[in-house]
Amino acid sequence: MVVLSHLALIFYPGLHDPTLINNNSIINFIFNSPLSFIYSGTAAVYIFFTLSGYILTHAFLSGGDMLNNATTMTTKRYFRLAIPATASCIFCWLVLSNETPGRELLSAWIQSYTVASPSFLNALYSGAVSAFFGDGSAYNPVLWTMKIELLGSFLTYFICLVLIRAPNKGLIILLFCIMFFVSSLPQKEKYGYIAFLFGSFIHFSGLNLRKGVALILMLAGLYLGGVHYGSRPYIYAIYYTRFYINGEESNAYILYNFISGVLITLAILTNNSLKMFFAKKPFVYMGKVSFSVYLFHLPFFLIIATGIFNAIYNAGYSYHESAITATILSIVTIYAVANLIFKAVDNPSMRFSSILAKFLFKTPTRIS
Repeated sequence: MVVLSHLALIFYPGLHDPTLINNNSIINFIFNSPLSFIYSGTAAVYIFFTLSGYILTHAFLSGGDMLNNATTMTTKRYFRLAIPATASCIFCWLVLSNETPGRELLSAWIQSYTVASPSFLNALYSGAVSAFFGDGSAYNPVLWTMKIELLGSFLTYFICLVLIRAPNKGLIILLFCIMFFVSSLPQKEKYGYIAFLFGSFIHFSGLNLRKGVALILMLAGLYLGGVHYGSRPYIYAIYYTRFYINGEESNAYILYNFISGVLITLAILTNNSLKMFFAKKPFVYMGKVSFSVYLFHLPFFLIIATGIFNAIYNAGYSYHESAITATILSIVTIYAVANLIFKAVDNPSMRFSSILAKFLFKTPTRIS
C-alpha cells in the first residue's frame, strides 16, 4: 500500500490531491470512492505499528525471564532498526549523488526529492541519528516512522512489564491510550504510539471473533483507509468528527487511517479464517520482505520507475501507457530485489543485534 501510494504520487498525484485531478475521469472516480484504500500508505503504516505492538508483546511474553527480556530486547531494538535504515540512506546517497532519469513530466512531489550537497557522512548521520532522534531523514523521507517504531517498541516492553500481574490489563492500556491522545505530541506520532498499545491489547485480550464480525471490522477498516480531504464519500464523516485538543484541530486523514490500521489488524489477528488466508505463501513472502521494500523502494523508484517511464514515453507511447507499465514493472522489480536486500541487510541486522545482546548480557542469542 505504501508502494502504491508513492507510485500514485509520482504518476497520478490527483489520486491524493483533488486539485491535481486535471479532468481525468478515472482518477476522479477512484479519488471519490472508497477504492482509494488500495493506495493508502498511511493506513499501511498504522497496520505496521499495530502489528509491531502485537508481535513484540508476543515475543516479550514468550521468552522466559521478563527482566532478561526487557534488557536484551531493548538493547537490540535500536540496532535492529538502525542498521537497515542507515543502509537505505547510504543507498539514497549513492542514487542522489549521481545523475538520475529526467522527472520533468512527472509530479512536483518526485521532482522535489533531492538533497543539497549529499555526502556519505551526512547520509550515515541521517539514517543512524536524525531518523530516530531528530526530524526524520532528508535522504529517505519514509524514515519518519523510525522514531515511532523505536519508541513504540520501548513503550510495548514497558507495558508488558506493567501488565504482568495486573488484573485489569485492558483498563490500564486504555488509560495509557488516553494519556497519549490528550498529549501535545504531533497527531501522526501519538496515534502511532496508541497503535502499538492496541497491538499489545489484541495480544493480551485473546479475542477470537466470529468470521462475520471480523469481516465487518475489515470492511470498515478498508473503507476508512480510503479517506481523503475533498473525497465525496467522506465529506460528512470528516465534518462531524472535528474536534480540538490543546488548541489544535484534529486531522481526519490521520485519525481515520489510524482507526483503519487498528481495525484491519484486529480483524486478521482475531479470526482463524482470516489468519489462514493471510498465511498463504504470497502474503508470507510480502510480510518477510516488507521492511526491506519499505526502506528501499523510494530510491529504487527514482531510478527504475522514472527510467522505465521515460524509455516508454520517448518510444512514442502515451503518458498513461508509460505510467501504468512503469508502475507494474517497478512493483515486480522491487519485490524481486527485496529478497536480496533482506538477505544482505535486514537478516544480518537481526543477527548482529542478537549477538550484541548476548555479548553485553551473556544471554542465549534470540533473533527477533
